[in-house]
Amino acid sequence: MRLLAHSGLLLVLCLAARNVLTAENIREALQNHVPKSGFFPPADAGIHLDGDLVVSDPINRRGALRKSQHSKRHYFAMLPYGMVWHHGAPADVRDIPVGTHMHGRFLLPLEGEENTIPIAKEDLKVNSDYRYNHAILLEDDASFYSRRGRSWKVLGFENGGGPAPRLKLSVEPVGPEIEGAINKPVLFDIDESTRVWRKRQLVGKDQIKTGHNIQVNLTWGPFDSLATTDVWLDEESLAACREIQRQRHLRLIRSRFLPGWVDAVKNYDTGGGEITVTLFGGMDPILYKEIEKVKTPKISDAATTLRTWSYHQEYSVRGNRIKWKVAENPPLGSSGIQIQFKIPQMLEGFRQGRIVRLKGPWTYVLLPADEWIASPKDFELSSKLRLP
Repeated sequence: MRLLAHSGLLLVLCLAARNVLTAENIREALQNHVPKSGFFPPADAGIHLDGDLVVSDPINRRGALRKSQHSKRHYFAMLPYGMVWHHGAPADVRDIPVGTHMHGRFLLPLEGEENTIPIAKEDLKVNSDYRYNHAILLEDDASFYSRRGRSWKVLGFENGGGPAPRLKLSVEPVGPEIEGAINKPVLFDIDESTRVWRKRQLVGKDQIKTGHNIQVNLTWGPFDSLATTDVWLDEESLAACREIQRQRHLRLIRSRFLPGWVDAVKNYDTGGGEITVTLFGGMDPILYKEIEKVKTPKISDAATTLRTWSYHQEYSVRGNRIKWKVAENPPLGSSGIQIQFKIPQMLEGFRQGRIVRLKGPWTYVLLPADEWIASPKDFELSSKLRLP
């Protein structure tokens, strides 16, 4: 199974051979790792970035984050195996409301996708981080903190000063220190627009009491503060929101199919052949269980945006499963599930490193036509982010 990354790992091995392997060398090699199709990046590749989602292209899984009042937008594309989390459940870019504060892991562009996100040279002179514009992970605050065992302890309320006095929620972190997180006591703006959840119901902010352990979602606040959009006072309420998002995710994948890429291809002399596919990670576990039950799933080819070529249900090939293999501790982006199929016909996209999607035992669904790629013009339009 082609799970290990190459360039970052090779650089580390070369440095080791030359006896110059230091923590700084390793950090730099991982930070500047260049992703390639067919290989998942090594652990800790890229950099952590956060900011408000201010631009969203849900069909092509792209967008932009804004870090602060005067910073330029940081445009990004999701890697084909890039994962999104919302309310602690698997999600997609389309599920994230514009304005939501997000955390992400960003890498240099996927090899061959260097022109997907245009970058002005003058912007790079101001901030070289704009180079890291392909995301392997994107998650809201509730997901980012709760998935890492962190919460916030309420210290009370304060009346903020300055030219625009605002009510502040004073909190301190509870749990481990996290890279890219707020790791010290902080004040969040809070007002009547904040949704406060308790026992799966909306309540007033007067229900927030000193000593409560809470989770929050955030957005931009005046003067570059962080403002609360949601406050969860108990796990029951967050779990309810998580389940709603999980069901939204299941509906999306069951209609668009599970994505992965081709590890290996074997052509038969008489036509057809065999392909080996690794499914991407970040999906709800039930989807992998459902696809495992299907011995002859339909397989359609797709682009790096995960958009399928023409209509995926009708322009696909039914594969006959030969082997199902699961690797332990797969790298970020991979499910660890590798499947080998015998197929009667090779589609153009059935090549090593290319993206495919597999249909499980799910209802036939007609997709909106603008989600397909049905012509060279469609592919050209989808190959580059059109900046607003």
